[in-house]
Amino acid sequence: MKRKLYLVDIEGTIVKDKSYTPIDGAVSWINSFSTSHHSLVLVSNNTTHKPGELLTLLNDIGFKVRPENLITCMSLALDWLNRKKVKRCFVIGASHLKEYLNENGIETPSDYKVEAVLVGLDTSLDYPKLKIAVNALVNNDAALMALHTNRLYKDEKGELSPSVGAAVKALEYSCRKKAKVFGKPDRGIYREALRRFKTKPQDGIMVSDDPLSDLEGAKKLGMKTVFVTSGKYKDREVLKSLDRKLQPDWIHSSVKEIRI
Repeated sequence: MKRKLYLVDIEGTIVKDKSYTPIDGAVSWINSFSTSHHSLVLVSNNTTHKPGELLTLLNDIGFKVRPENLITCMSLALDWLNRKKVKRCFVIGASHLKEYLNENGIETPSDYKVEAVLVGLDTSLDYPKLKIAVNALVNNDAALMALHTNRLYKDEKGELSPSVGAAVKALEYSCRKKAKVFGKPDRGIYREALRRFKTKPQDGIMVSDDPLSDLEGAKKLGMKTVFVTSGKYKDREVLKSLDRKLQPDWIHSSVKEIRI
């Protein structure tokens, strides 16, 4: 049997939402990889937890996940900032994102005299923050960076809310700049997972509750995809907006139905 690499989303796929309650059967399904011939990597667009804290949280609720089994958009963004030798970055995002950058030698001031603007999930986003970002991008020619461009997410109450992509699109439109994207559906995060496990795209299987970003990006790279209706989209209706070539290969109500 040829080894496959399962790339698995977190929120809506193995946990319900920002409350991080495990979806029924997800813990045992994830942990079964420890005795499987196949490999597992969690590929996350989480922008509110530091990668190490996210790993600890998952293990605390029963998932047996090691550092090599987790790739996040935050860690990829930090790698890029370091390669570009960026020292000052204006952040639209949670306090944990700023702390993560600060701990790794990058300042996060509240003015526009920065080299980059990084956009994550900010539930207190307001006009003054957008104004600082616009001035940084236009007057200081800062680079525009997006941890991801998801449209929607489910908050702690299980309610749909606008995601990072909404703020990113506003800044792109205002400043006529294209954002450098680190999370799904950008191909870089998938390629990093494939590189880490020395796997070709045709041997990768992406599992997610979001066919409009996660699965579409994976499909374009040549991977197989699995759509689970345990998250933000509860039925197949959302698939009507996808091109036939980008349709998921399998559809399940939850990951526990997926045989590995």
